[in-house]
Amino acid sequence: MPIRHGLAVWMVCLDCYQGKKKEPHHLLEDGTNHQAGPYMTLIAGGGGLGASVMRGLLRGPAWLYGRGMAIRNAYFNKWALPVWLDVPVISVGNLTVGGTGKTPMTLWLCRQMLERGLKPAVLSRGYKATPDGIADEILMLSKCCPQAVVVAHPDRAAAGHLAISEYRAQAAILDDGFQHRRVGRDLDIVLIDATLPFGYDYLLPRGLLREPVHSLRRAEAVVITRCDQCSTGALAALDQRIHDINSDLAIVHAVHKPVGFFDLQGQPLAYPTGQRLGAFAGIARPEAFIKTLKQINLMPQVVRHWPDHHHYTSADVETLCSWAAEQRIDMLVTTEKDSVKLDRLKVGWPIPVGVLRVEMELQADGQRVLCNMIDVMLENHEDSHERQEI
Repeated sequence: MPIRHGLAVWMVCLDCYQGKKKEPHHLLEDGTNHQAGPYMTLIAGGGGLGASVMRGLLRGPAWLYGRGMAIRNAYFNKWALPVWLDVPVISVGNLTVGGTGKTPMTLWLCRQMLERGLKPAVLSRGYKATPDGIADEILMLSKCCPQAVVVAHPDRAAAGHLAISEYRAQAAILDDGFQHRRVGRDLDIVLIDATLPFGYDYLLPRGLLREPVHSLRRAEAVVITRCDQCSTGALAALDQRIHDINSDLAIVHAVHKPVGFFDLQGQPLAYPTGQRLGAFAGIARPEAFIKTLKQINLMPQVVRHWPDHHHYTSADVETLCSWAAEQRIDMLVTTEKDSVKLDRLKVGWPIPVGVLRVEMELQADGQRVLCNMIDVMLENHEDSHERQEI
């Protein structure tokens, strides 16, 4: 089996370990008791003797996966020539599986390109898309930034050429691009979740790392997300660890900032007060969503979650409505990534459904740091292009 398919195989394994089904999983009761899935509990160190034995057994496939990634990275470091597009390319990626905030960061970058007079194209692999090519990131990016071109294709070099030739894109953003090394990039940004930065410090499937942490040596900037959900001391220690790996990295702190409350059609809603709320989501880090709700004083009494990238059906809506009735819920709340899939179903809801919109907000001088890096990158790309023409 080709090494390049190794990550996809382990993503399938991750789904299997978590026992993912179409049925929603109970996450919280009365907004307090968090129940992690069996796989997350296992790799986090929970369970008894049997779990300890299982963690030991998982080290074997994790070692094999690590060797495969080492060979793959050596191939790209020493022999493979990247495919360069005719436009500046920014990669947004991460080291771990799960949600770190790539979609909000990609939207932030799209807006930065537009402010500089450049038409951006987002190049996505369309992970867990439907048979007709619909994926939640594609829907959300298209809805939130209609001026950008979004192209989903496993061959992102071909997607980039298509975006340039057919849609006149003037800049490209590689969504989830850190491990996709075939396409050359002018700026490499890695996102790290402050609440679970290195996936329990083990490679898949023993942990959540997609590749070793020393891979940060090839990045140019790290954006630490959800900094508001992490203690000051833990954040300082994380900064130091990243600096020890690559002292040349620009380190930026960011938060998922709530910017509004909307219905499924995108119309503004007032923040609910005095209502019994039920929250649901099909994302990688549902507990982070609940924390964000609580930060703005929205306290869901009960919560349901589906697997990440879940494709909702009419049956799921019926399940939600029945659950809401049983729990005497006055209003349901969900994420924007979930809402774009629910809106496509065009079904009637017996109670209001509110959507929390968040954006990536860079802290302190983070905005200045990243904007300066973007400007330098664009200038260098233009100079290089002019030299090639000469």
